[in-house]
Amino acid sequence: MSKLLERTASAVALLCLSNSGVLLAEDTLPEVQVKAVASSVEQEASEKTKSYTVKSSATATKLNTSLRETPQSISTISRTQLDDFRITNINDAFDYLPGVRVERVETDRTYYTARGADITNFQIDGIGVPMVFGNQPGDLDLAIYDRVEALRGANGLLSGTGNPSATINFVRKRPTTTFQAKIDASVGSWDNRRLDFDISGPINEAGNVRGRIVTVHQNKNSYLDRYSNEKNVFYGIIEADITDNTRLSLGHTYHQNDSNGTIWGALQLDTMAGTRNHFRRSDSSSPGWTYFNNTKNVTFAEIEHVFNNSWKIKAALTRQENNGKSKLFYNYEVADDPANNVVGGLYGLPGYFRDTEKDLIADIYASGPFNLGGREHEVVIGTNWSRTTMDQNGLYASYYQQLLANGFNSIPGFAKPTFDSFNRFAAFDIKRWNNYAATKLTISDELKVTLGANAVRYESTGESYGAAYATSVRDKVSPYLGAVYKLDDLHSLYASYTEIFNPQVNLGADLKPLAPLEGKNYEIGIKSEFFDKKLNSSLALFKSKQQNVAQIVGYNANNIAINEGIDANTKGIDFDIAGEMLENLQINAGFTYLFSIKNNDGDNVKTYTPRRNAVLSTTYKIPTVEGLKVGASVRWQSDIHEDNYIRLRQESYAVVNLMASYDINRNWSTALNVYNLTNEKYLNSLYWTQSYYGAPRNAMLTLTWKY
Repeated sequence: MSKLLERTASAVALLCLSNSGVLLAEDTLPEVQVKAVASSVEQEASEKTKSYTVKSSATATKLNTSLRETPQSISTISRTQLDDFRITNINDAFDYLPGVRVERVETDRTYYTARGADITNFQIDGIGVPMVFGNQPGDLDLAIYDRVEALRGANGLLSGTGNPSATINFVRKRPTTTFQAKIDASVGSWDNRRLDFDISGPINEAGNVRGRIVTVHQNKNSYLDRYSNEKNVFYGIIEADITDNTRLSLGHTYHQNDSNGTIWGALQLDTMAGTRNHFRRSDSSSPGWTYFNNTKNVTFAEIEHVFNNSWKIKAALTRQENNGKSKLFYNYEVADDPANNVVGGLYGLPGYFRDTEKDLIADIYASGPFNLGGREHEVVIGTNWSRTTMDQNGLYASYYQQLLANGFNSIPGFAKPTFDSFNRFAAFDIKRWNNYAATKLTISDELKVTLGANAVRYESTGESYGAAYATSVRDKVSPYLGAVYKLDDLHSLYASYTEIFNPQVNLGADLKPLAPLEGKNYEIGIKSEFFDKKLNSSLALFKSKQQNVAQIVGYNANNIAINEGIDANTKGIDFDIAGEMLENLQINAGFTYLFSIKNNDGDNVKTYTPRRNAVLSTTYKIPTVEGLKVGASVRWQSDIHEDNYIRLRQESYAVVNLMASYDINRNWSTALNVYNLTNEKYLNSLYWTQSYYGAPRNAMLTLTWKY
């Protein structure tokens, strides 16, 4: 915490260096002349628009395109919505995204799915970020981001790989051209205490150098027995207009996430005898000595030049390092085996793990307009390179595994073991090159066609669990095709086709990575704009065919997950609507209906995925009470199941949240958020056959000062 405060103090001093009166009354501020390079990120900042939607997005093609002219479904969680519902982390935010499912398999490791497939494509400001194992460790905070965009369907054009799920793009907050500051202090259930600090503005008198600092400190206990979490976040960025047309940006993010009482594997829901175990919502499968500490550092640099003919070239370099250290406890069921002197029952497996992941990412592209056939068109061409170095180490307790004499009741008092037998589980490098190009052609006043392709080169070397970890893919080319036809001033029809290609890290029975996932993705739909483009909606029909989808079939003697490749064919429909529906009324809603997820034999697969889910968030400013805003959100999903020793089922359920905020004056405001109003009891996930329960009713009170 002291390091975080030191960084914050230094950064604040930097912002205030040329203006010692920056926190005085408004009329004492010196005049600032700002000449900033045009930036699509700044122009579309949702913290300025105060809307639940955005007018345009570059997530699909890097061409700044309106949502209506993007030939795929796209949803946004804006900064205003994040603030209204006090959404502070990635998992809670994804609960508000139409069609996205958060698979909370453990307290500190999460998977995400959409349209029946795993989400493995993450971007930050449009730059693909490696997600080696397809899961998110820790509790990723959202204080540093302006918004979160979800492009549903395959997006192999920019990411280099295309999963038919979604691409999630986190858009960072950027320095503002005028000074602003904000402090949020929150207290909530289970001793949840959080402090957010955000300051932004010009650093020099000319205003051509600007900075922004965001810091977070949060400390909380939990409804789960023995679980607690502490989080510290620092984000700093400086933007400098080197010339009237050239901008340089430098930034760094520090994210520390420490948890105690961490769940690994979760509750054993059934027994080999064919019975169902019943648990309280607060039950945890981990003793108090367990922990999971995760630290992430991200440093990035960008340079962007806009030519007089509106062409732009942009280069970005990112280095990130993720360090994890944990002592964990796994529980599992063992069958009676008298011949080998094995006593059946619930067993415990303690482990000590240290992992390091280092990523280096470079991206450069050029984009701009060109004239052909008397019409103006757009083109983007670029290349992306990344290298991931992974080092995984672990130790198991000296006795490796132990029968829990009193079953689940033995876990709270399970003594902290002595660890030995240090092992290097995995050490490998992954290199990826992706060359991409796309053009948006204006065929007529009504018809626009997007054509694109990427060529991927992928190489992995090293070893994992004693087996060679080697994969090589040479110049795999995947096409992208999209078309949008304008029906009238409000509505457009669209269609898109994308090939699916994704090298995998999931291990087969031979402890080698499975062959790449491949397939095709199709989508057609209609998009609309209403009320002077303040409200966007889309209705899409989609279909995907996948081969060699990784599915866990069991664990070997060393507790390593073994996968096999299966086919998965998905059909479905989704609808979403976002923006200002009426004056003072904001809405963000969506519904997804998966008609089927089947293999080539017609059998249902991925039954842990709800076939129907819906989200609705809405807020309303009360006209008769100035400064008062009220709102509600609902998340609903249909029933799911997974077969283990017995069929495990989670019935359909809905989670209802409420909010109310009041502006006391121009500087002060307060807000109350209530989550799970009806106190619904539900399992977080059946992605694995072990799970734990979601949080009961809880609340958070926030006091905000802003300038």
